[in-house]
Amino acid sequence: MLNSPIKDRFGMLLASAGQMYFEVDREFTVTYSNDLLKEVFGDPSGKRCYEFICKKSDVCPDCPMDKVLHGADRAVIEEVRYDKDGLPIWLENTSTPIKNDAGEIIGAGELSVDVTQRKRDLEWIRDSERLYRNLVEQSPDVIFSLDTQGKFTFVNTQVEKFLCYSVSHVLETPLKDYVAPEDRSRLDGISELEPESIWDEEVAVIDADGARKYARIRMKVSFNETDATLGFDGVMRDRTVRRKLEEELKASRAALVEKIKIIDELYEHIVESGKCKAIEDHTAEVAHELRQPLAIVGGFARRLAKSIEGAVSVDLDRQKQYINIIISEIQRLEKILDRLIEFTKRDSIKFQKVNPNELIKYIVGITESRVVEKNICLKVDLGPEIGDIPLDPGRFQQLALNLLSNAIDASPRGGVIDLETGVSIPSDRALKIGSLDSAIFFEMKIRNNGPVIPPETLQNVFNPFFTTKEHGTGLGLTVSKKIVEDHGGSISVKSDEDGTAFTIWLPLKEIPSTRKDFCLFQGNP
Repeated sequence: MLNSPIKDRFGMLLASAGQMYFEVDREFTVTYSNDLLKEVFGDPSGKRCYEFICKKSDVCPDCPMDKVLHGADRAVIEEVRYDKDGLPIWLENTSTPIKNDAGEIIGAGELSVDVTQRKRDLEWIRDSERLYRNLVEQSPDVIFSLDTQGKFTFVNTQVEKFLCYSVSHVLETPLKDYVAPEDRSRLDGISELEPESIWDEEVAVIDADGARKYARIRMKVSFNETDATLGFDGVMRDRTVRRKLEEELKASRAALVEKIKIIDELYEHIVESGKCKAIEDHTAEVAHELRQPLAIVGGFARRLAKSIEGAVSVDLDRQKQYINIIISEIQRLEKILDRLIEFTKRDSIKFQKVNPNELIKYIVGITESRVVEKNICLKVDLGPEIGDIPLDPGRFQQLALNLLSNAIDASPRGGVIDLETGVSIPSDRALKIGSLDSAIFFEMKIRNNGPVIPPETLQNVFNPFFTTKEHGTGLGLTVSKKIVEDHGGSISVKSDEDGTAFTIWLPLKEIPSTRKDFCLFQGNP
């Protein structure tokens, strides 16, 4: 055994290290204690340890001192004891036997270390882990961690609801395995993610049943300070329902926009129809008033040309040139008047049951040379649901020729013209606004990719004598509008960055009982 001075120095050394130390004999009577123990519990000298420290009347159960007194080489226990103020202290007690020179156990020494803070820290960690686990498991999102290879090292149970795979199945497998093939390349940039940056993408995923779902994944780099390894922590949120709602909303919006366009076209038909009827009231009177004097002037001009053919005059050639110009201009005016009179005739429509697609094919055929000359791609899509409808074949062919000719003139060299037909069913509101007699219409649309027509020009395209061409009477579209309205239909025009489109609606008094299918005509000369 150590003598008293050495023991005191040893006790002081332990106290400076924050360790309490005391010794007992075989009767558990305290024979020595260092100053730190006295400071915490008071002076136990001459008292039995279990009475003084443990406040008990007998040896404590599982007492480490008792174990070494009965032959154990060492005994360790963690237990709560109460200081001199009655406050609990967690101690880690290590007991060892004290032997005499003959090797006999004559007592025991106990070294006690205050582990109260460690116990509190451990309890806080356990509480934090329990709280973290509860939050992670109760989260509606999939929370996960990946290693540097992109494999799952942790995932909460929400993955079982979202991807229908068990947690054990997902662990140690790559995230890429669950991403749809077309989106997997988007994960390649994760390896280059900066420590403070966030990877945030919406990707398609495939669950265990093969169902396609959508997930928004947010990840950032995680750093393990223990072994200096990198990984990724992230959250996967189910966006499937929202994605479907967005797609449905987009489709609904597209349908709404299309209905609004139909209403706009109807409104334009109504406005243009009113203009045309006002013009009709004047064109017939003007045509008849001008036709007779123009015919007289033309006759005299022709006789004048014949009378001077044999005359000798230094200005003869110039006079003949002037007269020929007069004749040419009068012929042009006579032609204009013929078309004006034709425009005002309302009893010239002779309805027959014919298929408009067949008439359009004929017009496409006779304009082929002009299409080839300008290297235009003419795409023709004739709706197979169109059957025989009531219309005037000759007037309809004139209408189709006018519109197709205009499209060819407006198209740049190498341009594209789309010509399509089909059946259109306007909404109830559109029918009411347009005061239309039919609930179903034959629709013909001709679009060219020529330059945009300015709004101030667009509103005059159906007016008589209005033209932007160097040559022409300006009556082609006016006559076309007259033909459409004589059929009880309407015509409208739209011009934007995609080109200019004329849309024709002709009423179907009844749905054809027999449907005929026709081959689509498409050419690229």
